[in-house]
Amino acid sequence: MAEVVVSYQVITDEKELKELARKISIEQSVETPESLITGEIESRYLGQLKEVSVVSDKANTFNISLAYPEEIVSQQYNQLINLCFGNVSMYPNVKLIDISLPQHLLNIFSGPNYGVTGIRDCLGVYGRPLLATALKPRGYTNEQFANMCYEFALGGGDIIKDDQNLVSNFDDFKQRVSQCLAAIDKAQQSSGKACLYFPFISAPFEEIEKYFVWVKAQGVKGVLLAPLILGLDTSRGLATKYDLIYMAHPSFTGSYCVSPNEGMSYHLLYGLLYRLAGVDISVYPNTGGRFEFSEQDCKSIADELRRPLGNIKSAFPCPAGGMQYSDLQRMCEWYKQDSVLLLGGSLLEYSPSLKKSTQAFKDKLSASFEEKIVEHTRTTFSSSCEYNYEGNNSLLEYIEFNNYEWLGREKVEYKNVSDGSFSNIKRVELVGKNGEHCQFDLRYFEITQNGYSTKEMHEHVHVIIGARGKGKVIVDNKEYEVKENDVLYIKPMTTHQLLNSNVEAFGFYCIVDRERDQPIAAQ
Repeated sequence: MAEVVVSYQVITDEKELKELARKISIEQSVETPESLITGEIESRYLGQLKEVSVVSDKANTFNISLAYPEEIVSQQYNQLINLCFGNVSMYPNVKLIDISLPQHLLNIFSGPNYGVTGIRDCLGVYGRPLLATALKPRGYTNEQFANMCYEFALGGGDIIKDDQNLVSNFDDFKQRVSQCLAAIDKAQQSSGKACLYFPFISAPFEEIEKYFVWVKAQGVKGVLLAPLILGLDTSRGLATKYDLIYMAHPSFTGSYCVSPNEGMSYHLLYGLLYRLAGVDISVYPNTGGRFEFSEQDCKSIADELRRPLGNIKSAFPCPAGGMQYSDLQRMCEWYKQDSVLLLGGSLLEYSPSLKKSTQAFKDKLSASFEEKIVEHTRTTFSSSCEYNYEGNNSLLEYIEFNNYEWLGREKVEYKNVSDGSFSNIKRVELVGKNGEHCQFDLRYFEITQNGYSTKEMHEHVHVIIGARGKGKVIVDNKEYEVKENDVLYIKPMTTHQLLNSNVEAFGFYCIVDRERDQPIAAQ
């Protein structure tokens, strides 16, 4: 039987060690009095004490390993975390130090979308650590942030991310991201060197996927998240659903790791658990900075992110903070080539010109390795770069959570006039207006309660296909009820109008000629 082996460091009297191990096993699996544990429960759910060792440099300190049947995880990431560190996280002097998973259980995780190799392929940078920085401080204008992106990209930097404090409403987010993307795009056209920009996504649960949909539509390659604030399994789900590079910020993680006697080992959280959650780049405080991570702690994280783990891609360690220009040689020796070195204040302070600072730091990295650069002309789409599918097959990805929306398509006003001839109706241009080579346009319209389209006629043909809800279509003086999957043909020069008096939205597809006459308003 496959097992999940969970290891803890515990501080207790040796005489009470086995009793504590038994207590942890019960607490984490069935949480019930000993008297209620039958033989079947014992064999199917309880963790069995597998190994005990003494921690030599700490009094009354032991490492214990408990082996649980794999089925108790129920193929769920949340349950895996609950099994390993649920109730026992509230025990004093108990620290989670390792988790060993069978291959069958590892197979339920997709892991990083890109990993080390995929990110290098996006950038065309091989053989050296990647150089990253952050947009800061909050309070700068979008124009100032965009200029930082431009200077950093022009100086040869690899990744620039939002600071985790750059949280705003959706409209402000779109403005900042659009300007930063355009700035990087401009620098790339000049230099031929790729640079990735990762906006920070933080939003209420009800809105967060809207951000992902929008950044995907802009051609953004990756995002910055705070997985422990979002929730590890939520982060995993987003990584599975949206094909992006995920950079993880360590905000909210400190209390899980910094205590020597409680919490969990650094490599588990920033390494294994983040990697299982789909993290491609794990940011954590570098040793010697303002947070007290030791060299051994940092090395253990880096090793965990890069070690072989079944079919799960390796991820980039990203030490941040505490690095000056003079430290780069030591950091290169310590972290090796497959790492991302995140420099904020030291890079910004090095020279009045961020371009020159970036060049100096990047050249320092390049000098220590056999760097290879493959030129790219573009790694982002600017706001002026629209989708163009002409001559290519393409899939418009449907977004189920958001009620009839498609990736890369926006609901817009029905018409660009305000003459009172229509109400409560939106339009989505699906195929025809986005560069596709065809002789028709496919649109989706949605009419909410008490809404209606303009009463009109025209020389071209209409085909209406019901998609959701139901509504009325008046053709000449005849009324039709159109519901889901109904198809209605409207011949040329026929007065028609669509209406909805129901609470539920009435949605329908409409097919018309690409080249068509202007409608004629009807009385």
